Amino acid sequence: MKTSNRISTAVSCFALLACSTAAEAPAGQAGASSSSGGSGSAGVPTVSGGAPAVAGASAGGASGAGAPSSTAGAANGGASGGDAASGSSAGGASANGGSGSSAGAAGGAGGGSAGGGATVDTTLTGAFDGALLQYPCGSGSPNYDCAQPAPCSNASAGQPAAAVIKPSGGAASTWTMGGTPGTKYDVKVHIQGVVEPSWYHDGTRSAGNTTSIDVASTVAGAKPYAKDLFQTGGTNLSYADNGNGFDYNSYELDVTPAGGGTPSVYFLNSVMASENPHTSSKTQHLSFEIDEMPTIRIPGGATISLTVRDSNCVQIQNCGTSNNNMCGNGARTIPFTGSMPAPPSSWNGKVTSGTGSNLNGQFVHFDVISVTVAQ
Repeated sequence: MKTSNRISTAVSCFALLACSTAAEAPAGQAGASSSSGGSGSAGVPTVSGGAPAVAGASAGGASGAGAPSSTAGAANGGASGGDAASGSSAGGASANGGSGSSAGAAGGAGGGSAGGGATVDTTLTGAFDGALLQYPCGSGSPNYDCAQPAPCSNASAGQPAAAVIKPSGGAASTWTMGGTPGTKYDVKVHIQGVVEPSWYHDGTRSAGNTTSIDVASTVAGAKPYAKDLFQTGGTNLSYADNGNGFDYNSYELDVTPAGGGTPSVYFLNSVMASENPHTSSKTQHLSFEIDEMPTIRIPGGATISLTVRDSNCVQIQNCGTSNNNMCGNGARTIPFTGSMPAPPSSWNGKVTSGTGSNLNGQFVHFDVISVTVAQ
């Protein structure tokens, strides 16, 4: 949930990254604000979604070294921040109510900048906010996998690149970031869905490069079996890796600056090397529910794109919480309750398709929580 109100705050903000993964954050920076409301400019008495701010102090966050922050409600009823000491914020309000967590001083938690930047309108992200991409089965039987819809070509020595799988219904998988060219924004996004896992060369997993798939997501409210498989950086497997997991689908999110340049690369379904799904029984022929909340740095005017690749034109079905190989437990359903914008009225929480109701494909949903000017 978030507000669409624009808030022009240049003095300070809450801790955007303290409770989430900071993707591509420069070294030596602490978190920016994760709240969509409740902040105010110095000397400006009006605070979006809360009580008036005390002049000269920001609402609910650090107001400066040793200065007390003002008391102001968050947009959804969160508690106000406390006193700030030496530039560290003391618990700005969260976007979804309740008191927010504290951000560290410079070089502290979250990897964002100490003091933070102005919180801006989440509509800058366009249709990326609320995007639901569905990847149905093409054909098959109630088994652990199913064929991708046509057209799809298997990778081979002659055609080594994995096929790009398009979402159903002609859904867009590329979006343009709004905002000011040259300005960078920290975008906190809630990513949910059901995907098969993969592993990637290099990069940094949010959960840790040696953290098992057994560990549940730390996102507040996530189901006990939901996973955080988000990864920053790294490269896809290639045909040269055949036999080492190349035949498992990749979920790659790219942020490409306006006018071109080197994109920032992220993956949504990364497992550690020892749990490579081609060889590990913990991940082989299985799909998982993901619940991730990274913060991604996106320049104004950049292109955001999700690319799903499959080298053998077969996807692992959504087989229920126990990951039964024969899909005997029914598909997981995720209603995306509380997302704003809400998912389409036709969404029933799963992707059912193919020749029978027991064929359940994979899907990903993006819900932008906040957008803050990067520092």
